[in-house]
Amino acid sequence: MQQGNEKTDWLYSLLLYALGFLLFWEWLRPLSIISDTGQTEIFILFTAFLFLLSYFQLPFWLSFPIKVVSLVYALHAMFFPGSFFDFLWFEYFLSDVSQNIGLLFDGSFDALSNVFRTFLFFILLWLISYLMQYWLIQTRRIFLFLLVTVVYITVIDTFTVYNADNAIIRIVVIGFILLGLLQILRIQEQEGVTFSKGRFPVYWLMPLIVIIAFSSLFGYIAPKAEPQWADPVPFLKKTTGTGDGDGEGGNGISKIGYGEDDSRLGGPFVMDDTPVFTAEIKDRGYWRVETKDVYTGKGWEASRSDRVPFGGSTETLYEESVEVESSDTTLNMSGNEDFSFIIHPGQVNDIESEAEVQYVENPLTGKVFTENQGEPLVLDQYSLDYESPTFSEELLRDAPANYPTEVEELYLQLPDTLPDRVGALAQEITADDTNPYDQARAIESYFVGNGFVYETNDVAVPGENEDYVDQFLFETKFGYCDNFSSSMTVLLRSLGIPARWVKGFTEGQYVSTSGDYREYEVTNNNAHSWVEAYFPGIGWVPFEPTRGFSNQAEFVNDYVDDETANAETPDPIQEEENQAQQQDQATENQATSNTSSFSLEWTKWHSIGLIVILLVLAYIAYKNYRKWLRRIVLSRYKRRDDGKALSEAYFRLLWLLDLHGIKRGTNQTLREYAVQVDQKLGSQDMKELTRRYEENYYRGKTNDASWVEMKELWENLIKKMKS
Repeated sequence: MQQGNEKTDWLYSLLLYALGFLLFWEWLRPLSIISDTGQTEIFILFTAFLFLLSYFQLPFWLSFPIKVVSLVYALHAMFFPGSFFDFLWFEYFLSDVSQNIGLLFDGSFDALSNVFRTFLFFILLWLISYLMQYWLIQTRRIFLFLLVTVVYITVIDTFTVYNADNAIIRIVVIGFILLGLLQILRIQEQEGVTFSKGRFPVYWLMPLIVIIAFSSLFGYIAPKAEPQWADPVPFLKKTTGTGDGDGEGGNGISKIGYGEDDSRLGGPFVMDDTPVFTAEIKDRGYWRVETKDVYTGKGWEASRSDRVPFGGSTETLYEESVEVESSDTTLNMSGNEDFSFIIHPGQVNDIESEAEVQYVENPLTGKVFTENQGEPLVLDQYSLDYESPTFSEELLRDAPANYPTEVEELYLQLPDTLPDRVGALAQEITADDTNPYDQARAIESYFVGNGFVYETNDVAVPGENEDYVDQFLFETKFGYCDNFSSSMTVLLRSLGIPARWVKGFTEGQYVSTSGDYREYEVTNNNAHSWVEAYFPGIGWVPFEPTRGFSNQAEFVNDYVDDETANAETPDPIQEEENQAQQQDQATENQATSNTSSFSLEWTKWHSIGLIVILLVLAYIAYKNYRKWLRRIVLSRYKRRDDGKALSEAYFRLLWLLDLHGIKRGTNQTLREYAVQVDQKLGSQDMKELTRRYEENYYRGKTNDASWVEMKELWENLIKKMKS
């Protein structure tokens, strides 16, 4: 049709090119993070300039030299100081290109200069801009490029430090809009639909915008299920020796730092002084993240991954018999790590942040996650109220050995494959000790001598039939915190003393003092693991077996009784009133907690109900969309009384007929098609309407009266269509 050969509306073209550029921009965003590419803004500006030239559709003899000059100017801006018109640099550039072309044909890709690599990259951007013009304007197809973009971004997000959370959202929204616009253009060209001059078809775009907005909103507010499969990337990095940031070992050389996966420990790592956070705190100490309870023979795992709403305080670490001191601290995250969880110095009683955040906790590991509407949220700053303990060694030695059943089930677990000599070694170390506390101290001291060396480079990885702890205790004796802490935990468990593996950071590096607070900077180098053992009536007590590190917890021989003796005896009546107020407050907090939990709870029945409602709405829309389209078309042209309305309404009628199954043949004339339509609908209106349309179109007799006279025929044909 003639309409299909007309130039695309300029506003449509501008919108297509702008969206195409934004989509391609997503390819350039990760370069500065995943590579050593600098000045990425020049690549972005160059690409935008290419898209702009493509939009204006300049002739080849003019656009080609303009693009060449812009490419050369970009190279000059990146690599050559001085004036652009000083052609000495251009001679050097030509010489460099000629030399590198020879290297290229020789296959010496590693020897290519940075200038030549950048030159080739600019040419690649040039080619892609041409392909984008071809896909957008010529073929009206962009789905393949959109799919490749999604794959590219997801791979980059999975295997590099680039965070593509926002990129995926941008790509989906831009991609849907592009696909919708291109579909509208294809319908316009195939069906011969025209738009009034100077009028942008907003009524075509509104359904597209509404659908995309609704889908995006629904995807944002809908509950998100937890991952059903474990992340395979840390395992692949460690088993293939390509780990680069987990900091928990592996077969290859990794960077030290906090990592999620501890299922396969071992292997060397390199130091990394990237800042993680700074903290203002009164007394220095270790920073906790989580604990793990299952030793597999190769590493550590958590037996539970469920999460519950944070109840106002973390897992109870210390019993009432332990003296604690309340304190507070403020953490400022550096932004170098995407830590969507709380890092804390001990028993946390309250968390404060200016962000809109929900806290959820793994009740087993004690890890507190930060979320917003079910999505992970990284806080820039938060404050903690916490308690730091002082342990009485007398109480620890007197602690009974009758452990709660739940504690024994969780924290005495050992794999069946653990060699017997590990347990025998534990018995040998503690032969002279009569209580669990002294036994724990003996094991902690065992690693000070006996040939154990703190080492980060020459660290072995256990084979398939080797145990991680057994290998370290009896064969290598070279390792870092994971080796020492895992070994002590296993030795304690073999003696029947409940113990668990703790992950977090050491205190960090001192920066400055302000009043009663000291500022510390914690980097990836401070990532650390240690041991906690359970003592009835006291709670979890930390131990530090790693050579070169000291336990930051405070121990005394016994609590001073004088302060208690000299303290005033509380008034019984006042004490009773205080207890009543505390009970009322506890009841109120419990009610608030229950209400909050109820409001946040989302069960499988909610999901099923929501799916059923959406299916019903989709079915209703499917059964009625033709009827709705007929009503929209009728209302759109019913009030029109200009001479151009007949031509536009006629082609809209052809589109509706095709949508209702009355299709026009490839070589069928309009009159032949009109006869077919009248036969299908049982009318004579289509032939008369077609005759009047041809008269207006071929004889140029366009007047307002034509459409007014034919409007009734046009409306009758639409009303006779069956959905």
